[in-house]
Amino acid sequence: MNSTSSFTPSEIERYRRLRTLSRELNHRILKTVPREAMLETAKAIGVERDGQLWFDGEDVMSVLMDCCLYDWIDGGRSLVQRYAEAQIREAGTDEDFLLQAYLKAQYRIVRPQAVLPGAGVSVRDALSGEQLFIMDVGLSESGLDDRMHFATRTIPLEAYWMTGGAALPMDAKAEETALRRLSEEQLLVDGVVTDPHKTALRVVRACLECGAARHVRYDDLEAPQPQRSSCQPRRAPRAPGRNEPCPCGSGRKYKKCCGAP
Repeated sequence: MNSTSSFTPSEIERYRRLRTLSRELNHRILKTVPREAMLETAKAIGVERDGQLWFDGEDVMSVLMDCCLYDWIDGGRSLVQRYAEAQIREAGTDEDFLLQAYLKAQYRIVRPQAVLPGAGVSVRDALSGEQLFIMDVGLSESGLDDRMHFATRTIPLEAYWMTGGAALPMDAKAEETALRRLSEEQLLVDGVVTDPHKTALRVVRACLECGAARHVRYDDLEAPQPQRSSCQPRRAPRAPGRNEPCPCGSGRKYKKCCGAP
């Protein structure tokens, strides 16, 4: 794959600032995730059994929390939308810009087309056919195989997009399964997504059922990643109690972190 575009050092530096800010912003929004959102979303993506969470790989929690933020809908709004409505922000700041971009995020199945080393990857959206450039320095240097597609949240940042959450690799079986289900449920009609939230949940579920949990890739490869253990299926005891460690990985108790009122 060859380079198809170029970005200035200042543009790449701004991307890095926004990427750092996105981690901080995500952590704040995660504190608003209610317990029922975790359980209902876990059921939708196939990792809930009898009120307990089951993970085929430790990093699936990142996928679950991303879906909670964007695709758990209560009263017609996602948690990201609720958070944005509740905040008083100074217009023109990076945080205001980023949060407005979050409101336009789209979940996609992307097929790599060309790599621009040190910047990101040009891709085609398998759902809409749209061509876009994903800025992700780590991804551009990861030895990407153009035969391996992946599902990920994408956030629009002017001339390019940024990934959000954790990406799920898709082999031919996973992609075929996802596209078939979307078509059967009329969630994808002539290249148009009719319900973006249900579409994201169906795609994630298809990925996990086809074994993608064993190869979750953090979209922010510049950030430290947790040590991965064996990928044998394991059970999370249940949704966290208030005095238990928070599932977001902060090291604090749930009641002092994402479970804080």
